[in-house]
Amino acid sequence: MIKLIAIDLDGTLLNTESQISSENADAIRSAQNSGIHVTIATGRAHADVRAICKKAGLVTPVIAANGATTHDENENRLDSIPMDRNTATKALEWLEEHDFYYEVLTDQAIYSPNQGHQLMSIEIDRVLSSNPEESMDRLLRMAEKQYEQTGIVRVPSYRNIPENDEIYNILSLSFDKEKLEMGRAHFQNDEHVAMVISADHNFEMEHPEASKGNALSKLASRLGVTMEETMAIGDSFNDVSMLSKVGHSVAMGNANPAIKEIAKEVTLKNTEHGVAYAIERKLSGLPLENIYA
Repeated sequence: MIKLIAIDLDGTLLNTESQISSENADAIRSAQNSGIHVTIATGRAHADVRAICKKAGLVTPVIAANGATTHDENENRLDSIPMDRNTATKALEWLEEHDFYYEVLTDQAIYSPNQGHQLMSIEIDRVLSSNPEESMDRLLRMAEKQYEQTGIVRVPSYRNIPENDEIYNILSLSFDKEKLEMGRAHFQNDEHVAMVISADHNFEMEHPEASKGNALSKLASRLGVTMEETMAIGDSFNDVSMLSKVGHSVAMGNANPAIKEIAKEVTLKNTEHGVAYAIERKLSGLPLENIYA
């Protein structure tokens, strides 16, 4: 019996317009009305998640920053695992030296460099020049998604982030494939950070003990629910830690093929209200049809 459902946001609960469809929202409310706990589990900042959920009329606990923070449905912080400040500073110094766009998620804001727009524009121009078949609209949409977040604060440099702000997550992205792989390789084997990938064009860093899976385990324990009684729905590599721990793991139809291999079942795509389909089928005791397996 499922007693807790954890749902990723981007590529999962959100559609291509970064919104929660009425179908998905209704399915979540139906589960909650049946006495089932539902939590959002995402790499986004807590305040940004609240703003998105508010538009859809949803109230849930929130696992944010890839598991570095957890808040209950009343916005009370239950747990947090900030990065070591020196470790974060060294990572940001490297990113600035190599002209990477980055965002620093803290307990106060999401800090991003003033020149972030310029860095992404330069990379988009380079990609379009070297690959005319690439879609400008697609690249611009990916860039715009970063600007639309609630809580963004522009700063000249990471050095301007207040010392008393706890840093939970550092996200970096690049549309240059070689540059992106260089960044991922640099942090992949750094024992001082956990490096995860949540989209094709990014990588994120956090405390080594921070993960969606660990945060979900703690939340389930607080709620008196076992991981065997928990369902997780996701689409990317930052979801692996929770998909591999729950009794009911579901990958989106648009998920990376490797994620589909890890999950026990596959639902519809995020553009087809895949979350609603998964919730309705599972709570009715019916298997998913694995259309996109």
